[in-house]
Amino acid sequence: MFNQISLFIMLLTPVVAYAAGAIIFSVVECLRKNSVLAKCNNIISCRNGL
Repeated sequence: MFNQISLFIMLLTPVVAYAAGAIIFSVVECLRKNSVLAKCNNIISCRNGL
């Protein structure tokens, strides 16, 4: 039978993995949105002739 520390680690591992994945995904999406917004602003300014 597992001791309490091993059981706690086994229960906590998926939670930590999910949180790390969510943080990494949000950072990647934030960086991707910033680059898309920069491209859109550049295209709009070129269309307006500014």
